[in-house]
Amino acid sequence: MRSPLINPIEVDVEEENWKPLNLKAKGVIEAGIKLHKKAGTQTWEPLENNITVIGAGPFVRSPFYGSNRMIVLFKSPITYTLHVSACGGVGFEFVKSGTNLIVIKGKSDKKKIIILEGDESGIRDVKFYPVNNDVYTYSNLFGTFAISKYMWDKFGPGRGIAVGPFALRSRTASLVSIEIVHGQPSPFAVDLFGRGGGGSVLARVHGLLGIFARGNYEPPEIPRNLPDELSLEIFGEPYVNVVLKATTKYRYDPKYKSGGTFGVNYPYYKDLIPTFAFNSIYFSDEIRVMISNMILKYFWKPFQEETIKRRLFGGCGDPCPAACKKVWRGVKIDYEPSDAMGPLIGIFRLDLTAGLIEMVDSFGADAIETGHTLAWIMDSIRHGLLKPEELGVERTPNFEPLSFDPIDDSERNYEIAKKLLEDYLNGKGIMGEIAEMGIRQSAKEFDKRFNTKDTKFEDLAVYVAFGDKGYMTPNLYWAPGMVAPLYVLGRYWTNYRPTIDEPDKFAKSSLRRALNELLVDNAGICRFHRRWAEKMLSSMYERVVGERVDEEYAKMIYKEIATYSKEARAEPVPWESRKTKDIVATMAKRLLPKWYGKEHEWWRIFKETIDRELGL
Repeated sequence: MRSPLINPIEVDVEEENWKPLNLKAKGVIEAGIKLHKKAGTQTWEPLENNITVIGAGPFVRSPFYGSNRMIVLFKSPITYTLHVSACGGVGFEFVKSGTNLIVIKGKSDKKKIIILEGDESGIRDVKFYPVNNDVYTYSNLFGTFAISKYMWDKFGPGRGIAVGPFALRSRTASLVSIEIVHGQPSPFAVDLFGRGGGGSVLARVHGLLGIFARGNYEPPEIPRNLPDELSLEIFGEPYVNVVLKATTKYRYDPKYKSGGTFGVNYPYYKDLIPTFAFNSIYFSDEIRVMISNMILKYFWKPFQEETIKRRLFGGCGDPCPAACKKVWRGVKIDYEPSDAMGPLIGIFRLDLTAGLIEMVDSFGADAIETGHTLAWIMDSIRHGLLKPEELGVERTPNFEPLSFDPIDDSERNYEIAKKLLEDYLNGKGIMGEIAEMGIRQSAKEFDKRFNTKDTKFEDLAVYVAFGDKGYMTPNLYWAPGMVAPLYVLGRYWTNYRPTIDEPDKFAKSSLRRALNELLVDNAGICRFHRRWAEKMLSSMYERVVGERVDEEYAKMIYKEIATYSKEARAEPVPWESRKTKDIVATMAKRLLPKWYGKEHEWWRIFKETIDRELGL
């Protein structure tokens, strides 16, 4: 039997010491919630003090595919409540340090890297290594790529988690883990714990620019035939067959003659893809179809020609047959970063988008949050709320689909976005203010500063509000569930289909999806494997760790997050932004007209249903 938590440790960055941790939990999320509640972090300012919990699940380095994901939980400086983020494949090498869970506490004004060292018996030592910003310009590389190679050259072999320079001057930065292969950063395994601001917490609270794990520890072995045995019991066919079917989309789907989230989502969602600062929700069906055809021709087709046909597929560091990572001209291409740095900001050329993605990744920013920010400000220029010269740009973006030229106007919008992005990442001017404050507070500040009247900055932004200060920008789907009042957003913990239903029914389906996603994350399993993992997870726990997990267990954990959010005064509150409300309104107009114009009532019933289902 394995313990779900393998030699958990607590690292105090202020005192520069560490100790074993006596903690019982069935997974990372449960452990993190217990630690935050015990410390009383509900009242803490998340960029002043925090606890960061990073861990893999009980099946790490096992014969179960996709089981090496690492999860991070912290009090988010964006939502002001607990946030969960995940990163693929990191645990496979990380656990060789002798632990699958580290708890980071303390505030440090000194920049450092911590090195976890393990041997056959488990975690042996934690070392603290002082660094400065020079690690961001190492070996002719920049940012997260540079520090990842630095850690490998200095402390490797092993696996690192890094923050980029953006984390030092923002509240929305990501944690990044880049696998080093043959001494160089792998273009396939550039993986982010993207949402929630975990990178900002690690850098600005704990003073950490990196964590590096090394050693030769091996967790207790799980029988190699167990996956097959469980698969035959549950699905009636061999495990490999089940896994290959479940991950078809992410590897290669013959139906679309493509693979990966980028390759499949554009031909699958077609005209429902958010474009032009989410203004596409207002366009007619005919115009959206026209836009979709442009995207497929100028944005998707180059990916087909250079990535799919050449089979430039790889992995995240997990020995897994999904091969979900796709590289185009040396840049990892996934749907949401590409849409955020592409059609969402009026860029329909993949060559231009790839350059922006690489910039965002190297600075350690969250591409989804960054895309929302750029789209919002570009739309604000278009509406006359800001003058181009106030932002150091020369022209107004073209977000008008009927006059949009996919070649020339993509170049035009790219030049504007690139300048805004450079200022955002480097903390300059208006864009630097947004990086520090976040979208919600910036919108309110700008409405006062610029004395807006009919159209407000707040109306053009897309975000869900939490309490008085918090917010979360939604993932890039025209889906009411992405902006519905749930306690953890910015993830797939919701019904994210492009549809709508009666609010009580939709709330129940969203909560069920949230609970299933929570169980998969808590176990450190990649959600790309969810089609088999959700059905096998209970049996896996019983056979490997002698514990049970089910929907009631997941509901208990989710209720703890909801209770924490209420205590932190950061539960979901009604929509403030007109465009956010209209994501629901426009979908209701298409599919459920009785709720068109009654969006806030829909919100209220949804929220009451969630709380009632949780027993709150």
